[in-house]
Amino acid sequence: MRKYIVKRLLLSVMILFCVSFIIYTLMRCLPGSFVETRAMQLSQGAGAKSYDEWMEQLNASYGLDKPIVLGFVTWAGDALKGNFGDSWKYTVPVLDKFKEVIWLSFVMGAISFVLQLIIAIPLGVVAATKQYSRADYLITAEEGNR
Repeated sequence: MRKYIVKRLLLSVMILFCVSFIIYTLMRCLPGSFVETRAMQLSQGAGAKSYDEWMEQLNASYGLDKPIVLGFVTWAGDALKGNFGDSWKYTVPVLDKFKEVIWLSFVMGAISFVLQLIIAIPLGVVAATKQYSRADYLITAEEGNR
């Protein structure tokens, strides 16, 4: 059993790594990136640097000036250390925004869990005690032999 669990955990880590790399690569390859939009906004201010200077600075600050594989390794290393960078939308560190909203997600998850228990357990008891009845088929959403 231990071997099975270890195998599954290692497989999960491998899948997480591969999916992360694919998403990172897709985000890097999208046309019209956040950096381009932000550089355009910043360059339009009075006495601001040019668009190209802003592009260079923002690409360097987000690690987008590196090749994709090296950029991913840098990003993944920072993420493993708990440094997720700054939120592009809110311009605050991602962890600060995460800490602000995680409790709402936790409360919503807890409410849905309680509702599932309140609904699922009684329905499961009814389906189990009235096996092969109309109620059982209705609850389990199976098509019965009528």
